[in-house]
Amino acid sequence: GYMDMFDASFPDLPQAARYTTVTAALAISAYLRTLMTDRAPFQKWLKGDPEAMTVEEKKGGILFFGKAGCVRCHYEPNLGSLEFHALGVRDIDQHPEAIHSNPQDERNLGRGGFTGREEDYYKFKVPQLYNVSDSPIYFHGASKSSLEDVVDYFDKAEFENQRIPPEYRSHKFEPLDLDSMDKVWLVAFLSSALKDPELVRYQPAAIHSGQCFPNNDELSQQELGCN
Repeated sequence: GYMDMFDASFPDLPQAARYTTVTAALAISAYLRTLMTDRAPFQKWLKGDPEAMTVEEKKGGILFFGKAGCVRCHYEPNLGSLEFHALGVRDIDQHPEAIHSNPQDERNLGRGGFTGREEDYYKFKVPQLYNVSDSPIYFHGASKSSLEDVVDYFDKAEFENQRIPPEYRSHKFEPLDLDSMDKVWLVAFLSSALKDPELVRYQPAAIHSGQCFPNNDELSQQELGCN
């Protein structure tokens, strides 16, 4: 069945060049380009719909771009940036459910584990925030399991990982002085106003191999009910 699909997708290519890693990469890239958040309430509000966001979400947005200072790092159109910061969160081997993890893993050094430069140690890239509520875990070591936990961590701005020397602390990581309602509104903005409910627009009901989609490991087969 896939050959028919490639015939329809690449009719201008000679048959000998139609079923290759090049066309497979083009097909995968075309799919990835559909995973673009552009229907979140905040995006609709930016386009002129004053009713797209709730009052709580708007209050959270005001905090995001104001008092909470999130925009100092999350300022690109995707609400991320190319900055790297050391926030002192725990590493994956420090997670209570961690298996096959190593405290000496160079990835615990963040960007510094790849560049080898001391000034990059323990710094991790600022992520984009659209559909961030879809994730069940946060930070590189999965040390937080809810956006409420994440907001609390940024509000207190205290290193939880004693392995990381305080001198590596990001200069942008400082207490936010948020009250309880500030946190509720900020979480509302992050979890709801930035969520495109139709992000996965093209998901097959089944694939020709008969394997599970999108994962086919043993646990996924059991949990997805397709084993």
